Amino acid sequence: MANDNRPTGAIDRAPLFSHYRSLVKALAVAMTKCLVWRDGDGCKIYTAKELFEYAEKFDNENRLGDSQYFMVSREGAIGISPGLEWLTKWMFIPMGPGKERDFAMRQMVEQLQTERAVNEAVERAVERGLEAERAAKEAAARAPKFCSHCGARVEAGSKFCENCGKKIE
Repeated sequence: MANDNRPTGAIDRAPLFSHYRSLVKALAVAMTKCLVWRDGDGCKIYTAKELFEYAEKFDNENRLGDSQYFMVSREGAIGISPGLEWLTKWMFIPMGPGKERDFAMRQMVEQLQTERAVNEAVERAVERGLEAERAAKEAAARAPKFCSHCGARVEAGSKFCENCGKKIE
């Protein structure tokens, strides 16, 4: 057994890269490392939420070749490889600490809180609508029925009018 005198934690024992067939799967792993990235050109900032939406669209609209795969570095960078790691095009680079990253994180948190509030309001509205629909059905079932031909009151469940004999619709 080899004696390793390096301090614990000095070397990240995770593999240098992991390979994935979809951008969403690669992102799921990269999100364990960071939550804000710059695109490979350094022009656009993506939060985890924005990048997830992009990844879903990318995976739905694009198909990788047989030898292609996405890669995730130890730091959470995401790239696409044509089959040889050294030819990887790094698509998303993790942002380091700083004001830009902190601002993007705050925006993401606020957006998620707003979406949660909207979703909860929609759920409450749907539940109220369902309750109103149930109440209307129950009221309609209790309401007296009348023959559409002669207008006489008809007992619930009757198939024919007792007054005129016509079929109840």
